[in-house]
Amino acid sequence: FKQKTAYEICACLVGSEMCIRDSNMPIRRGRCRAGRPRDEPRTLFKIYTYKVLKQVHPDTGISKVAMQVADDMLLETFRRIVATATTLLERSGKATLSSREVQTAVRLELPGELAKHAVSEGTKAVTKFSCSRDGGGYGRGRKSTRSMRAGLQFPVGKVHTMMKDRTGKRIGQGAPVYLAAVMEYMVAEILELAGNAARDNKRARITPRHIQLALRNDEELNKFYRGTISAGGVIPHICSLLIPKKPSSNLGWY
Repeated sequence: FKQKTAYEICACLVGSEMCIRDSNMPIRRGRCRAGRPRDEPRTLFKIYTYKVLKQVHPDTGISKVAMQVADDMLLETFRRIVATATTLLERSGKATLSSREVQTAVRLELPGELAKHAVSEGTKAVTKFSCSRDGGGYGRGRKSTRSMRAGLQFPVGKVHTMMKDRTGKRIGQGAPVYLAAVMEYMVAEILELAGNAARDNKRARITPRHIQLALRNDEELNKFYRGTISAGGVIPHICSLLIPKKPSSNLGWY
């Protein structure tokens, strides 16, 4: 028999990635390289969504499934705005995606008053970011992040990286600040309405059902998010023809 080497290399497929492992090292089945179970959904903005929730509804929680639904809606908002902004950039012939293209994309994608308030929040964040100094107001010697300089909870650096990976273009300084402010406003609007629906149903946590009721009962959010919400149920509706008519009080006596 051939003597085995000290390090016999074998290739094992984990999830969708190919990694090289030592044969003496036990293989953890059902887990990916980062230690996260493979069937667990990945949430990009979970921490920041929870911070926004505690701002609008301090006494209300949110379930794990509802958090994943909110994260998917944020990703959908990000994709649509970035796709429109990239199209505007290509038609203008510029090389850098700035906050002006993001602002125009927000006006084109969001309907009605939703776009007006989102543009206001984005402009305010970019103005505050431009006027602030490095480390100003956060103590001497302490580094301030771009989110802190813009007064946002959502991560400007992560949004910048996602925009760069998504578009492959140069990203201006104000574009990720503007988009992060718009995303924070959208999730705050959704969580505020969902929290009100949970409170009306005497529940302490937001579920996908409450998000479904919040979206479908708001005309502009319903127009923007037309997709199906997982575990959201349906909106109660009874056809008017099936409702029995009330007996007439007028019996025809004179």
